[in-house]
Amino acid sequence: MAEDAHPTYLTPSELGSKDYWETYYARTLAHISNTNEPKEDEQNSDSDVNDEDDPGTSWFSEHNAPEKVLRFLTRRSFPLAPKNTLRRGNEDKQPTILDLGTGNGSMLALLQKRGGFVGKMVGVDYSPLSVELARELQRSRGHSAYRTDSEDEDESDEEGEGEGEEVQIAPSPIQFEEWDVLGSKAVLSPEGLAVQPPSEDSEVLSWFPYSAGGFDIVLDKGTFDAISLADDAKETRVCERYPDITRRLLRRGGFLVVTSCNWTEDELVSWFTAGAGEDRLVVWGRVEYPRFRFGGQEGQGVCTVCFQRLG
Repeated sequence: MAEDAHPTYLTPSELGSKDYWETYYARTLAHISNTNEPKEDEQNSDSDVNDEDDPGTSWFSEHNAPEKVLRFLTRRSFPLAPKNTLRRGNEDKQPTILDLGTGNGSMLALLQKRGGFVGKMVGVDYSPLSVELARELQRSRGHSAYRTDSEDEDESDEEGEGEGEEVQIAPSPIQFEEWDVLGSKAVLSPEGLAVQPPSEDSEVLSWFPYSAGGFDIVLDKGTFDAISLADDAKETRVCERYPDITRRLLRRGGFLVVTSCNWTEDELVSWFTAGAGEDRLVVWGRVEYPRFRFGGQEGQGVCTVCFQRLG
């Protein structure tokens, strides 16, 4: 990316440091371990971990961002929504989803429990304590998202009911893995995997869908925000490398959904659509949030942009 092609950098903050998040996840795990585990048919509110408790995701909950992203990905106009994929003959073609910086794993739980997504789901985080927390919450159903009954929305503005008979498919457990998206030298393409042997310093990811060329959907809820807040003294900030890595995590034709409360919608588009050629990201859609006016300027507290990888 050319030096003058990206928006102005954000001022570094402790929210961009790994130590900050490790401390938070350690405190949450300690809270869970000190709480009596509820019986199978009981709910113990004291042991719940909700997005409002997380200093990162609470920003988005204030704007109802998780629910809005859920509705965006499950409406019929989104090609990979369960309404479109859960049809007779599509049983083996369910979308795969990767959550970058998964935190406590709540977004994937929400998509599976309420959204009806049944394909492979992987949540990754550079914090081993985040992975431990997400796995524990899935095991104990200690996050409210795991216990929310399915709620079908009335979508009167959508086209028709589609064709084909809906099928029931049992979802697999969500997979949570430790992975540093910026620090890894992972092979992210079938072509790279085919090299015999891969270079000694490269990493082959057991959870990456190499045969498909990448994930169908990649989610980012605040991860690019945190990366952009990192205290990086290098001439090229780490946030400049991130958009290209996320593109390579997608299969061609796949979708990247980025939610931010630090960047404007136009700035996100600038970061993720830089570059030319056939293999690039383009804007596919946006999630609508309430807008406000201040000082003669119009804006919104959070934005979500859906990109698609061409090819």
